[in-house]
Amino acid sequence: MDEVSSLTVRLLGGPPARSDAGEIALGPAQRQAVFAALALHAGQFVSRKELIDAVWGERPPDSATGIVYTYISALRRALEPAGGPLVASRAGYRLDLPKQQVDVHVFEAELERARAHRLAGAHQRELESLRSALGQWRGPALDGIPGPFAETQRARLDELRMSALERQAEVALHLGGYRELVDELTMLVERHPLREGLHRMLVTALFRAGRRTEALAAFDRARETIIEQSGLEPGTELLALRQRVLDDDPSLHHRDQPERHRPPGRPPIFVGREFELARLRRHLSALVNEGRGGTVWLDGEAGSGKSTLLAEALASARTRTRWVTADELTSAVPLNLIADSLGGEALDELGKTVTELCEDGPRVLVFEDLHWADEESLLAWQRLQRFTARLPLLLIGSARPLPRRRLLDVLRSGLDGEIVSLPPFEAPAVAALAEETLARDPGRDFLEFAAEYTAGNVGYLCELFAEFADGRETTTAPHSRIASIVEAHLATLSLACKRTLNSAALLGSSFTVAELADVTGREPAALSEAVEEALAARVLESEAERLRFRVPLVASVFAANTPPAIRAVLHQEIAATMTDSGAPADRVAEQLLQAGDELTAPWIPRWVLDNVRALPAGPAVELLHLLSRQRNLTEEQHQDLAGELAALLLPETDIAPAQPWCTPLHALARVRNRTAPGTS
Repeated sequence: MDEVSSLTVRLLGGPPARSDAGEIALGPAQRQAVFAALALHAGQFVSRKELIDAVWGERPPDSATGIVYTYISALRRALEPAGGPLVASRAGYRLDLPKQQVDVHVFEAELERARAHRLAGAHQRELESLRSALGQWRGPALDGIPGPFAETQRARLDELRMSALERQAEVALHLGGYRELVDELTMLVERHPLREGLHRMLVTALFRAGRRTEALAAFDRARETIIEQSGLEPGTELLALRQRVLDDDPSLHHRDQPERHRPPGRPPIFVGREFELARLRRHLSALVNEGRGGTVWLDGEAGSGKSTLLAEALASARTRTRWVTADELTSAVPLNLIADSLGGEALDELGKTVTELCEDGPRVLVFEDLHWADEESLLAWQRLQRFTARLPLLLIGSARPLPRRRLLDVLRSGLDGEIVSLPPFEAPAVAALAEETLARDPGRDFLEFAAEYTAGNVGYLCELFAEFADGRETTTAPHSRIASIVEAHLATLSLACKRTLNSAALLGSSFTVAELADVTGREPAALSEAVEEALAARVLESEAERLRFRVPLVASVFAANTPPAIRAVLHQEIAATMTDSGAPADRVAEQLLQAGDELTAPWIPRWVLDNVRALPAGPAVELLHLLSRQRNLTEEQHQDLAGELAALLLPETDIAPAQPWCTPLHALARVRNRTAPGTS
């Protein structure tokens, strides 16, 4: 187009299409579904097949191609006054429109700006971007628009909006706006009663506003509501908040009343980490007994137990320890971490302050979560290392591998001290943790599942054991409590990376970039940046030419972002794509099994009958069981499937069936075994 269209698209509430002349009538709901699919891919060609899938999914009518052609013609006429932005070619159809004229794209762009400000520690700007993003919403997303594509997008956008609302409240609370937040948070917890983060912030905001009694009442309502609606107790963080309010915990006040450098108490449970614990205690012994200082850098991913290890190792030296923790909400304040640890006087005379501190005896300085520290504090921490050579000073820093920061990598690589890395828990430590935290023996199968599902992440294991103790089925979709922890750990990933991972999570235990491209409808080259980000974040890892999620729990959390009904459709579509590309039968079967009871695609029964003998017995039996319960099968298909199932469960034998009711099954098994490949 030579001129920019006057079209404005609103998919986040309000009339979907407007021009300078006013609202544009797009017609019936399914025509609007076609328009929404084009608008959400503004500037890109969308094939006719993709539009059919968007409107009808797996069960389009025979006339779907003609209907889409009719819808496109009607949309072109309707959009003509806005400059005719709908373009057709052999590749499909394109809404030739700048993304800043589509509210969904503006919303996502502002979220990306907020993320960039968050990583830079510019939280006032982050708050402004979040408010701008949320200002795009005028009502429900894709309101009244039907079809599987719209349903998936609606769920995705609603979750993004809720995350933005929670983050906006969190930043505003940090910046001191707790009085103004109370009414907004009260309304949000009424609308979203199972979002524990909103409840925590409401209780905190009321407490900081001097409304202690109301804060306790808000906690009581939150607990009652969560138990009533979910059948489970709230998470430990919310439960602990009540006691903190009762105790008038200084750390619960706003940052103008900080509680500095008090080390945590000894952890009530500590298992594993014997090797790492011994290394830390050697340094502490050298400090206390010989007056010899040193530097230790503690490496570990989120949930690896860095804080617990330090609390256990330094329990005997609490009176000699100053302990501060960086957080992302104060990362923009220069030298904030140093001031919290050593006082404001250290900002001008660091050497003098540390020397005077050590005059009373050996000292330990702990700086946790250095990945969030401001750059000036990191440079000062580097200077502190020099004093450990001549002072009885043990300097300890801990950090996650994410978010990646160049200065942090430089500090770590040039460290004049010891690096202690925390690997995942292995089977003996997992069993020991379960023994300490559970009142009953969970059994070997559960322990093996837990170790594999969490990849030995201690934090995830503790949450999984808590769910097990509550009697919750832990092999189903992750509960909101553990899902929120995973999402918090991965909050700094870009939206593009998260959307790619949502699709990747549907592909099974491992996948190729080509398979991911088929699912997302994007070229492999276009996926490279998102995949590289996920690999750098250690969310994905590579095995030869295949990729997989390093932690299966994380894959489950991403998969749960797609509504169950849509997941079932997508798994069948992925299986069909794999079949067409000649993928092994076990890979296709893995997708079909994940579709569960919704195996509705008409091609599936024939494929199963043709390939069941190429599958391992377990998946084959499970797939036959699932398929035999479908209502859309013919009598012949039912009989053939039952025969295959009987052939697997009751192999051909000369021994007569022991019970009369077994006779029909043995008869079916004999028929299927005689017709199996390689028999005569």
